[in-house]
Parts: sequence; structure tokens; C-alpha cells
Amino acid sequence: MIIKLFQPTTRNWLLIAEKLNDPNTWDRFVPTHGPDSERSRFDKSVMAIATNGAKLKSCKELLKHGTRVFEYDWNTDEDLILGHAMAVADSLGLELLMDAPTPSGSADRVYAA
Repeated sequence: MIIKLFQPTTRNWLLIAEKLNDPNTWDRFVPTHGPDSERSRFDKSVMAIATNGAKLKSCKELLKHGTRVFEYDWNTDEDLILGHAMAVADSLGLELLMDAPTPSGSADRVYAA
């Protein structure tokens, strides 16, 4: 599993889990992942740590096999967003990757420990 914090040009900050170990039968309309799956562990961690004031919602339009995305509320302070994302990564024992678009359209990658 890879966790990214990303700020696209058309949305607010996104917290993304990629390369999840979803079963081959997983479908966004009939999820078949179990409670101990990476997807479930990510979801539980995101929501449990959100009690510190970070507001976010599931991005159902970006839901696909192997990927889970949450969008932070527009009114959430950026320091709180970064703190929440880092806490989620820490709780899962992973490194947080940060991507941000640059004016040329490429992404700068920053690693947060």
C-alpha cells in the first residue's frame, strides 16, 4: 500500500491509498474486501484519526480496484491536513508521499517522515 497526499488543481487536498491488495473480485458496487484488508485498515485509520478536527469525505467517483481516495474539506487548515495525513501513514507504518502540481503540469514529489 502507498499513501499520498495530493493537491490537484481542481479539488482540495486528497488523501490517496494506492496499490491496495483488493481481491480480484472487488467491485466498487459490491465490495468484497474483508475487515482485515488494507482498504479496511486505511478507512478505519482515516476516520479514527479524523477526530482531531480534520474534515474529509470519501471520493466515490475516484473509487476503483486497488485505490481509495478521501478529500479534505475546503475549510480545513493545511497544517491540520498535513498532520492528519502523516498520522494516518504513521498508524499504518508507511511513508507519506506528497504530490503537488507545478505550473508546467508535472508533479513535485516530497517525502514526509
